[in-house]
Amino acid sequence: MSQIGSVDAMWTWKLSTLPEETGTVVIRIYSNGTPTQTSIEGIAPRETPQFLLENADRNVHLLLPANSGYVVQSDFLERRMVDCPDVTKVQSFVSPGQQIKGCTAETYQSMSFSDLLSRSYGAIAASTSATINDELVKRLSFNWLSPNPIPRKRLALVGAGSLPKVHGYALAAASLNIALVVFDEASHWMSSDAYAHLREEFVPFDTTVDANMASRITVALKEYQREKQLDGIISVEEHLHTIIAHAATQLGFSTSPPESVGLAQNKFKTRQLDTNIFCRLVRSPADLEKVLAEEGSKLPYPLIVKPSKGWSSEGVWKVANEKELREKVPLLWRESFTSWHGHDVVIETYVEGPEVDANMILVNGEIVFFEVNDDFPCAGDSEDNESDTRVANFVETSNMLPSALPPFEQESLRKRLHELALAAGFRNAVLHIEAKLRNSSCRYVKDPSTDGLVELQLQTPATTTTHPKDVFLLEINPRAPGWQEVEATARTYGVSYWSISLLNALADKDRILSLSKPFVGGAQYDMQLLYVPAQKGGVYNFGDICTTVLRSDPQESGQTQQLGAHVVRCANLMEDGEEVLDPRTGQVFGNFIAFFLIVSRISRMEAMLIGREIEKRVREHTNGF
Repeated sequence: MSQIGSVDAMWTWKLSTLPEETGTVVIRIYSNGTPTQTSIEGIAPRETPQFLLENADRNVHLLLPANSGYVVQSDFLERRMVDCPDVTKVQSFVSPGQQIKGCTAETYQSMSFSDLLSRSYGAIAASTSATINDELVKRLSFNWLSPNPIPRKRLALVGAGSLPKVHGYALAAASLNIALVVFDEASHWMSSDAYAHLREEFVPFDTTVDANMASRITVALKEYQREKQLDGIISVEEHLHTIIAHAATQLGFSTSPPESVGLAQNKFKTRQLDTNIFCRLVRSPADLEKVLAEEGSKLPYPLIVKPSKGWSSEGVWKVANEKELREKVPLLWRESFTSWHGHDVVIETYVEGPEVDANMILVNGEIVFFEVNDDFPCAGDSEDNESDTRVANFVETSNMLPSALPPFEQESLRKRLHELALAAGFRNAVLHIEAKLRNSSCRYVKDPSTDGLVELQLQTPATTTTHPKDVFLLEINPRAPGWQEVEATARTYGVSYWSISLLNALADKDRILSLSKPFVGGAQYDMQLLYVPAQKGGVYNFGDICTTVLRSDPQESGQTQQLGAHVVRCANLMEDGEEVLDPRTGQVFGNFIAFFLIVSRISRMEAMLIGREIEKRVREHTNGF
């Protein structure tokens, strides 16, 4: 039974116990007056009293450890309390790898107020206390303490990419007691002192992709290790993953087999894991003519044409006949494509059915976290591209978390994709898998009650998806999903692929197991990951479109909240003066104007309706760019 006890004339408090799996005792703080700097000076480390001072008009809850151990990630509290209803401020009071000592509720009950403050590992301020304990149980029921010390480790980051790509990794690394040493071109933005806080050291390195790159990496890292130890290697650059796997193998670092990574990055080789459709590889006009001569009228149109080693939906087209096939394939042999994706082009059957993103974390071959997200149809999926105002390509437009597919179909996806991941040779990995469901019980339809909004709906009569061939693998990516989707999953489920990817490079399986546990009950809300791609080429000159759209948010009739209240994260992906290629060329890398993470605790449909309105406003403010 919790009690209220007077501490002094200024403070009283109430203790609450939570379930054992949270490792937490909660102290609700009450102020009996207006606290001042003088009234709280000297009673605990500076951060805790300052939190009380700054949040005196709120409901403040101190969190104390019930167990002893080492903190697995210093900002775990902020990460797990993200977007928690009614919470206005969250702050951790621990450092990376810090050892803390827990006490029983009875011991805490007998302590002085200053002792309680000095022992807290974090604090929360909220507008109401009604649901805080319930939320803490949902969010903190995982092993956030390790029984073993967490020594500082050092990772080599070869190919740091852009700031949006690397920023999440850098923040996660700092909180995990991991130092990043960046190896990249001397002119790379990470070499600037302005970004020194994101890495321990910058080492100039020639990142030219050639047959000797893996050896160059190995030599450079061995040279570095004469002075300082390195414990692993990673890259955020897609085209370097196979090379990095080879270098890691040579250096004795943790990695998936280079053969597995190489297979996953080759869509034709990946297709051989499950050969149940028409699929051909062509490398030249002569190869294309041979396929046409041998297959002729037997070709199962519509077909998909795509680079075998492509990414970001570049050069992916659906063709309906031989004329379109002859038109699209040669476009992929332009130098602008082959310089990045090579000459190998895949021609395969277009498969009907809902498409999903399935993200998987493997430890010792077992799935420790798995999520299915609905990847909404692209313009290229349309059967009537003439009536679609969007360019008929396969650039993503909308992703919904969690999936609306029935549980038995999600289980079919989990089982079959796990089998295919193991067949590809993955045992310890973060995998971003794209797949379709043939014979699904659901299909995308326009909902007349929402003025034609497309949604995934159960068919009547319902079918079942249980046969392995109903799960059609599109591709396995031996990496985390794109940074926007990483952010979406971290907020929706409390699991960060940035953190897991870093720990995987160190083979730190214990911490992976701890941090792969989602919120109790699963997703905390419905989320739409809305991408707004450019519809035409030209020069972007529309400024900060996110701010423009959300500031121009008039109160809609009948709405109690503005649209911006549902946007938990957004970012502009184009800058003024940026030249954008016409997406009809198939070169669509960097084609997105902006993205928005839109949430609803009421319904999936509400999030989608808000997303449609936001996209409409982006189009209006960019003159349909």
